[in-house]
Amino acid sequence: MTVTDPNRTEVRGRADTVRTRVMRETKPSPKTTELWLTVAAVAALVVVYNASRDLSLDLFRASLLCTVIVAAYVVSRGLAKAGSHDDDRAAAELDQRR
Repeated sequence: MTVTDPNRTEVRGRADTVRTRVMRETKPSPKTTELWLTVAAVAALVVVYNASRDLSLDLFRASLLCTVIVAAYVVSRGLAKAGSHDDDRAAAELDQRR
C-alpha cells in the first residue's frame, strides 16, 4: 500500500486488540538531493549547448544527454522507493503468524 501522507495512521486489529501504525514512505522528491542535482545537470547542459561554438555538441547529442540524465534520476527514485520498507509492517506480520 502506498501512502503519500507520512503522518497518516491506520488502525487494524480485532475488537479486543487495536494496533496503530504509522505508514512511512521515502522523502518527497523536492526534498531530495538527487532531484536538484538532476535539475542542475540539465540546466548546465543547456547553458553549455547554447554557449558552445563547437559543432560536436549538436541538438541531438544535447537532447540525448538530457534524456539519459533524467532517465538516471527516474531509475534512482524507483530504486529508492522499492528499497523503502515499513518496519512496523514486518512486526505486524510477525505478530499475525503467532
